Amino acid sequence: MNWIVSRPVDLTLVIGSALAGYVYIVLNVAWAVPITYLWWFWSVGFDGTHIFATASRTYFDREQRRDNPLLLWGSLAVFFSLGPLLVLAGLKLLLGIFVGVWAYYHVVRQHYGFLMLYKVKNRDLDPLDNRLDTLFLASMLTAPPFLRFFVWHPEELGLPKRYALTALEPVVWLLVGSITAAYLWRLAHRRAWNVPKLLLIAAVVPLHWLTFHFMSWKAAVPTVTIVHNLQYHALVWFHNRNRYAGADAGRRFGFLPAAVARSRALSALAGLIFSLLYRLPGYHLGRASDLAFGLFCGFGFTHYYLDSRIWRVRGDASLRDALRLAPAHS
Repeated sequence: MNWIVSRPVDLTLVIGSALAGYVYIVLNVAWAVPITYLWWFWSVGFDGTHIFATASRTYFDREQRRDNPLLLWGSLAVFFSLGPLLVLAGLKLLLGIFVGVWAYYHVVRQHYGFLMLYKVKNRDLDPLDNRLDTLFLASMLTAPPFLRFFVWHPEELGLPKRYALTALEPVVWLLVGSITAAYLWRLAHRRAWNVPKLLLIAAVVPLHWLTFHFMSWKAAVPTVTIVHNLQYHALVWFHNRNRYAGADAGRRFGFLPAAVARSRALSALAGLIFSLLYRLPGYHLGRASDLAFGLFCGFGFTHYYLDSRIWRVRGDASLRDALRLAPAHS
């Protein structure tokens, strides 16, 4: 079994991070802890800090600023303008739905990314298994929110109850059942199992079904995203530790990337300060002004877009090296 970082780190932060989501379900659903408290703990402590993790290897990295100026500064210009423009057009509801859909897609894509890393690490690249892994994960993570918000409770998204797509519920269950049966059949006929990949699937799939069965969107957001945050922190720490390890790292990449890569404590402190500096003003200004709400959506939008671009290992030898992926796997 080959792991992304190491067996202890993967089992605690990549796969075991799902435990944080289950804890959130217990605290909110079983113990009635107000979601407001859980939201703030997640928002400042984990979600804002994981956006700093992206910044640590993009905007704070001197080589990245030199090599990718259009990507970095263009993303800021586009995505910090998008929210205010939608608000001015009277489309704040659409903006809110867009934020939620893109954020959830971002979480699903990260799970898929870790799934593929485990497949590459363990040479689990049979074309049939690739298709089945992708289809199974996508359906298992897409069906729960679709059923909750578009079939059972569209009013939670601000949509009239009459818009409920009840006729599609049997179709969804048929697809879920068929895909699951095909996946289990293939699994039963495999000569060897990719255990890390299967542990990841076993951790995150039940979490998403339980979350969207018991929780509204306000409670579901931190519950599924805190898992994503912990995974992301583990991956970025591994990447940064390897990329910024040289004695000349400060000169090549800048003081901050080199400093936070050497110290977990400093990395956590810098991330927390970054999170506080924009999450608290963003919350208060967003409640007072729709334009401010649209502006602060730019942090999330920029993160989602950059994240879809900066982890492409196929054409990036330095990224493969930082993630300790052999050239043959690229």
